[in-house]
Amino acid sequence: MGKTMTMWIEWSHVTKIYEFETENKWARNIGLLDFSASVQSGITVILGPRGAGKSTLLKITAMMMLPDDGRVTFHTHHQTMDWSTGNVHASRPEQLGELRRKIGYVPLVPRLDQEMTVELALFHLAQLYGTPDPRKRSCEMMIRWGLAGYRQTPLMKLRGGVLKRFLLAQSLLLHPTFWILDEPTRGLDLLGKQLLREELQRQPKDRITIIATHDMQLAECADYLMLLESGACRRLGKKKLLTAGVSEGTVAAWYQAMQVFSKEKSSFKV
Repeated sequence: MGKTMTMWIEWSHVTKIYEFETENKWARNIGLLDFSASVQSGITVILGPRGAGKSTLLKITAMMMLPDDGRVTFHTHHQTMDWSTGNVHASRPEQLGELRRKIGYVPLVPRLDQEMTVELALFHLAQLYGTPDPRKRSCEMMIRWGLAGYRQTPLMKLRGGVLKRFLLAQSLLLHPTFWILDEPTRGLDLLGKQLLREELQRQPKDRITIIATHDMQLAECADYLMLLESGACRRLGKKKLLTAGVSEGTVAAWYQAMQVFSKEKSSFKV
């Protein structure tokens, strides 16, 4: 695969187990279990029931969380880098920092706690990572995402669609190579949904975008679909080929068919 593609992300045997205490007992919850897959340039939409491991996969891919085992390999035009427990200790901080700057991440969060204003937050981030003309770039993103009227609003006061638009603007501030979105339309207002669609339509050819969503309308923007179940990749392929197998030809119909098949399979006894 790597020989024919210039950019990709590959997950190799990634495992993440959450341990927690309940009623004086330790319990375990599977986030990811021996997850292996790879995606290339374009838009990959991840579907799956709640608890399938979608958010865990995105947090690990965004370098916000370390896997317990396995690794994530990022391959760009110029270099290949791994994100794993072993590599954290072996790599220099500047190498990991360089990789993080290539990632734009939109988490699923209800609020932010910072007192910094929208304008200062974007400006300081652009300045921190050495963006040319950080003032101009932060202003561009405020205008693009309809945030000019909120430029002096503290982040802790942002709610709903405005908060989501700020998170989207922040994630794109540094022209990311890898754009990772966790339920981007949840809580997003009509303006934000329109701007998100426009952003996806003008996606650079050399960007890898990964979206975890339950929004089937948004899922139609996909070039590739991934079905995640119980922490493992069940299906992965081009959207047009997968949806061609259902009469409606939509992502929603394909996903529903896969869920029906899954229920039939789980109820089968031998």
